[in-house]
Amino acid sequence: MVLLDVWEFSHYEWGEAIDIVLWISAIISAVFALLLLASYLNSRKTEHLYWGISFALLWINTHLGINSVLIERVGPSQVVTRGAGFWTFLEPVPAVFFALTVGLFAVGLWKNVKPEKDKIGNYLLYYVIVMALAIGFFKNENMITLLDTPAMLVPILVMALHVPSAILIIWLPLQTREENGNSALMMSIAGVLMSLVGVLLAVATLDILTGVYLTGFIYVVLSVFPFVYLLAVMSFAWGTFVPKRWAFDIAGIELED
Repeated sequence: MVLLDVWEFSHYEWGEAIDIVLWISAIISAVFALLLLASYLNSRKTEHLYWGISFALLWINTHLGINSVLIERVGPSQVVTRGAGFWTFLEPVPAVFFALTVGLFAVGLWKNVKPEKDKIGNYLLYYVIVMALAIGFFKNENMITLLDTPAMLVPILVMALHVPSAILIIWLPLQTREENGNSALMMSIAGVLMSLVGVLLAVATLDILTGVYLTGFIYVVLSVFPFVYLLAVMSFAWGTFVPKRWAFDIAGIELED
């Protein structure tokens, strides 16, 4: 019974055990943000700057998911629920941060793997920033009402940014296997897992946004989501640390593929 209590959650509130999983994700993200940004200051490797920012954004978003407060109005009274869970990730600012997170991982990889095509990498960076801001702009309820934007505009913008970024994150590390060995695969796996995170978020909102109530199945999705999220964060961390081509140095620690 205690086990069920700690895992229990509603559409709006994480259970205690899931909070722990998200806290682990937040800690990993914070540590690697600091390590990568410190490495950039020492080595001036551009990819470390982009990846450090990505991990910092993951850290912020995870904290928002853990600590946010949702206010529901039930009749004349208000019900305050702490830990709004995955719904927080769908709000404008977190959506921008997630878009930048995935996009900057792709930009960092491009800059490292395709240095001879640095101009394309710069264009990719501009594209990521513009599209991420556009996602946040059109997710704002006031803008949606004011501009009367079609319901499918935001999903199209999200896919236009996330799909190419995910493809690059999966494909580019594979081009370095001769140098990086099997450790290059971890970054590709991270790209697949982060894509799955997006799919799970989309599926989890179907019953609310479309009125299709997936009782039972929706709770399976919500139970799986934090673990896939944690695995994606861990894979990105491993993928930025181990591969020789873009690894950063930590005194006293040396990993070999």
